[in-house]
Order: sequence, then structure tokens, then C-alpha cells
Amino acid sequence: MEEKKTIFSYIGQAFTIFGITTLILCILSLLFGEDGKDISSLFQLGTNGLTLKTLFEFLGVSIAITLLRFLFFTDVIIKRMSILLRTASMIICVIGILAVCIWLFKWFPVDNILAWLMFFISFGICFAVSLAVTSIKERIENKNLNDALLRLKENYKNESN
Repeated sequence: MEEKKTIFSYIGQAFTIFGITTLILCILSLLFGEDGKDISSLFQLGTNGLTLKTLFEFLGVSIAITLLRFLFFTDVIIKRMSILLRTASMIICVIGILAVCIWLFKWFPVDNILAWLMFFISFGICFAVSLAVTSIKERIENKNLNDALLRLKENYKNESN
């Protein structure tokens, strides 16, 4: 049985996404910050860190992604849609939000093909890692539920005798 989500569950999801993206940005800043500070607003401080403006932009994106997860992966609004269609729709929406942010916040030049290529490669890697972690978590939860069901059946069987 799935636990009932509260507002705090969604706040936790948003801050998890924010924390992971901030960690990735910090690592990228250390590796490429000096080279990127003239190209991207993300790395305007070079290897010295990230601006508050950038952090708030990514917090906003994290909240938007959490709202999209609520929209596409609960039955509150969308009642009948396959998991594959929900996932594809969410990915398209996230890419759309990120594209708007890239343009609006000047994260990188929108006419730079290499920057877009790197963006899609990074997005693909992050999506693949997220998918793998989610799959592993689901397998572990299913195994725990199956083990608990077997114990319950065994207890019921022993009580019946």
C-alpha cells in the first residue's frame, strides 16, 4: 500500500531535487567555472561558487519539477494515462521548462549548438541515473512487500493449524 503524501512529502522532493542539482552545479563550477564564467550566467563567479540568483533559479525549477511529478504521477488530476505516456509527457514538460529558463536566465547562449548538445547529454545522464535509482528502489520495496506477504501467509497458516 502506498503511503499518503502530504505537503511535506512534496517539499522534501523539491529540496531533494534542489540539493542534487546544486551538488552537480558545484562540481561543474569547480571543474569548468573559470572557462564558463564568460559564457554562462551559471558560472559567473568562476570556481568561487554559485550566485544566490542561480540558486533561487534552480530552487524554482526544482519546485516546478515537483509540481509536474504531482500532476503526472498522481491520479488527482489525470485519471487515466499509462505510466509510459505520463513519463514521456513529464520529460517533455521538464525540457520545456528548462529551455525557457535557459533563455530567460541566460544559463548559456541559446544559439550555441555545442551548449545544447551538452545540455541534452547532461539531461539524458541525469534521467538515466534517476530512472536506475527509482527502479532499484521499486525492486527493493517489492521484495520487502513480497517477503512480508510470505511471512503473513506463514503466520496465518501456523495459526490455522
